[in-house]
Amino acid sequence: MEIFERSQIGNMDLRNRLAMAPMGTNGLTDIDCGYGRRLIDFYEARAKGGLGMIMTGAAVVNTELEGGISHFLPRLDSPAYMGRLSELADALHYHDCKLVLQLTCGFGRVNFLENNPIQPIGPSENPCFLDPSVTTRPLSVEEIQQYVVSYATAVGMADIAGVDAIGIHGYGGYLVDQFMSSLWNRREDEYGGDLDGRMRFAMELIGASRAAAPNMPLIFKFTPDHYLEGGRTLEEGIEVAKRLEAAGVDALHVDAGCYETWNRVIPSMYDQAGPTLELVKTIKDIVNIPVIGHGKLGDPALAKKVIEEGIADYICLGRPVLADPEWPNKVKSGKAADIKPCISCNDACVGRGYDMKYLGCTVNAQTGMENTYTLTPAQSKKKVLIIGGGPGGMEAARVAAQRGFDVTLWEKANELGGKLAIASVPSFKGDLVPFFDYMKREMDKPNITIELGKEATPQNIEAFAADEVIIATGSKFSPPPIPGIDGNNVFSSAQLFADKPDTGKHVIVIGAGLCGSEAAAELAVNDGKKVTLVEMADQVVPEGTNLPTMIGIQTLLAQGQVDIRLNTTVVEIKADGIVVEKAGEREMIAGDSVIMATGYVADPSLRNATESRVASCKAIGDCLKPGKFIGAIWGGFNAARVIN
Repeated sequence: MEIFERSQIGNMDLRNRLAMAPMGTNGLTDIDCGYGRRLIDFYEARAKGGLGMIMTGAAVVNTELEGGISHFLPRLDSPAYMGRLSELADALHYHDCKLVLQLTCGFGRVNFLENNPIQPIGPSENPCFLDPSVTTRPLSVEEIQQYVVSYATAVGMADIAGVDAIGIHGYGGYLVDQFMSSLWNRREDEYGGDLDGRMRFAMELIGASRAAAPNMPLIFKFTPDHYLEGGRTLEEGIEVAKRLEAAGVDALHVDAGCYETWNRVIPSMYDQAGPTLELVKTIKDIVNIPVIGHGKLGDPALAKKVIEEGIADYICLGRPVLADPEWPNKVKSGKAADIKPCISCNDACVGRGYDMKYLGCTVNAQTGMENTYTLTPAQSKKKVLIIGGGPGGMEAARVAAQRGFDVTLWEKANELGGKLAIASVPSFKGDLVPFFDYMKREMDKPNITIELGKEATPQNIEAFAADEVIIATGSKFSPPPIPGIDGNNVFSSAQLFADKPDTGKHVIVIGAGLCGSEAAAELAVNDGKKVTLVEMADQVVPEGTNLPTMIGIQTLLAQGQVDIRLNTTVVEIKADGIVVEKAGEREMIAGDSVIMATGYVADPSLRNATESRVASCKAIGDCLKPGKFIGAIWGGFNAARVIN
């Protein structure tokens, strides 16, 4: 098999073996949750980019029985949504791309609970994932049948609207999967008990879908292994696959994990590429229908290997085509080096969904804003001066040059990268390296002049006489006033990765945010050192960190046997350790060195001293507010986008 060969799933003819993975499209629908122009533009950009099929995120078939997130997703529970769905189908078909509409019965115990007055539902009474004090209400047999009817009705409407295939949402610990798993299904009626009973709901959905649209291919997404104690194991997963094939589905889409092991479902930057491939190959070896695999397959060489070696019949690209919608076209035309790589941070594609913000991509600010953020050619040849060669500065330079402006970038260090260069150092953050390399290559494009070792001042910025000045100088380290903070055994987290100082055998890391947790994990897992992680708050990694990243870093800390001290305040730093206080009790923690992973503050001083001297001056990124790469990169993109 080859990636760029025509193939078929059922009677659906496909131009290649590449699909867009189904993912939540929060914030992109019309106000009534229909497939509006913004969502159509989002999908059409990926179809234009060369994919053979688009597998949409879950669309809800019934909004009467469940509240929460089901009321914010795309929906197909009324004919009112068919017209816009047909527009989506047409838009993809114009690019020889097929539309696979994923339909869901809902979320059950993993539903959002905030501002949700409807009690969560499920096969049995189970504690909810987000708040175990809230339990689900078991669905009645009549309600299950209502779901089956709603599903069949949605399939029929999809068929009329021009959808090419249906994706059945049966994975990851969502409602259908909850029925299939003995961990969550303890019913004693015909929808529970042995595997026959637990799969009855899924089988009825398959049968009803086939009756509603006899010629429409059905792709069932399922989870062979939850990687959770009490959850489905691979032995049962193999049996599930065989039964789904026997039921007549046309292809299987293999997933892994559930919400408790969400970094299996959506791998983090700490996970290796292709973490589900062994599972995918196991299923492919025991069925005779096409098998679809996914999970960090954005490296073109790996993607080709998966298809050519028969590990999977099709591969899904989710985050890679958020980062670069042209991934298929670039690979096919031999321009893989021009692909903007995904960094697997999960901040914009997953994390923003928790806050009900629109789906985006950290490295591609145009994702979800395909029409609004169209880049227009420069109307005049303005001079643009960018101060700072970190991720925000480089993105501003890339976009300004792409628009046709004359760009100069000053960086006071002797190399580009800023905090991106530092963040790329940890052994488990290899996903950042290809992106860093890509950005450095972009700086070699026409219209960009790079001056390294060039420190900016208000005076030389004014003398340069730029039409537009963009300040991207980053934050500054301002450590807290702890006695002993200026000792020779104290280093910032940036110094740890940039200078690689001798930290001894036992290292104390102060601050258990993402930066401190990554420092602790690198020292413990990669360097084999004894590490103590000290945090004033009551949790490791701050609230609001996306679930795959949180689980991923916690797994690394456990692997490195890091000693974690929460609700603990550092009172003093000494040459041989630190003095801490917890609940009024003081303790000495011995250590050879101390890493400060806190104390970075905004530094808009250059902007403040410059803006009155030049025609136009903007500040972006950490110099305004320390944060993640998304703030710097989106800030750089938009600062260059809005130049008149």
